[in-house]
Amino acid sequence: MAKKSLLKFSVFGLFIVSLWLSSCKGPSELSRVEARPISTNKLLKKVEQNAFDYEYLSIKRIKCNYSSSQSKAAFKISLKAEKDEQILVSISKLNIPVGRVLLTPDSVKYVNYIDRNYFIDDYSYLSDFLNIDLNFATIQAIISNNAFSYRDDPKNKDFKTFDSFIESNMYVLQSEKTKKISKIEEKAKPQKIERRLKRLDDEALIVQKMFFDPQNFALNQIQINDKTNNRFVNLLFSEFTKVERKDYPGAIEMSFLSEEEEINMKITMSGFSTEKIETFSIKIPEKYELIQVNE
Repeated sequence: MAKKSLLKFSVFGLFIVSLWLSSCKGPSELSRVEARPISTNKLLKKVEQNAFDYEYLSIKRIKCNYSSSQSKAAFKISLKAEKDEQILVSISKLNIPVGRVLLTPDSVKYVNYIDRNYFIDDYSYLSDFLNIDLNFATIQAIISNNAFSYRDDPKNKDFKTFDSFIESNMYVLQSEKTKKISKIEEKAKPQKIERRLKRLDDEALIVQKMFFDPQNFALNQIQINDKTNNRFVNLLFSEFTKVERKDYPGAIEMSFLSEEEEINMKITMSGFSTEKIETFSIKIPEKYELIQVNE
């Protein structure tokens, strides 16, 4: 795929990890509540209770400001979702359609209206780009303001490998692999650390942390630290608003840091609806070129 096309889809890849719900109502101030120790299971139940359960969801106005070491851009995005079935994302710039992405449990379809090309793939490209096991269920959990694991691993079912604790008066869910990394870094001699880490799989060197507010158990921050490849993703959620009596962030700030690049995004959202959606259309003109993204 051409670099230009990859950049445009990379913007979508970063956006989809940071996508969250908000409302057109004014932001609400949350009073401070002291976080008290609770079990991991109880924390997960509280987070699940706060998650947004929808059949259909539309977000009409999403403003995204993107910047990297090489470029800056502003996009407008809209989203349609049908629970467990499909998610359609439309991207435009200066009121000109840029592309559409249709996500289903089995596939990712992307049409680039500027470069007149498209691809149809599973979730491999997005997963490789973000270095997490991304799938439809994970993206749906993000939209629902729910906890998720970066690994599509049977061992992580029901978050049995996650730890919970309190940090800066926030409840934290953190992947268990952190303990193994800490032990290596604490006990191994400096010259042996790198050799010992290489003997672990790459997944063991990715640490995920999710921070939840002690009052409403809404997600406030996500950190994914890829120690193997020296990459770090940080998402901050603010301007919480009421959506069907639940608190969701109306503003998101995201940063992606690596040895090669620094990318930042700011997102604001409004225009929400849970009315039934009749169509999820994504048309691919016959003359558009098919791009192979996994070559």
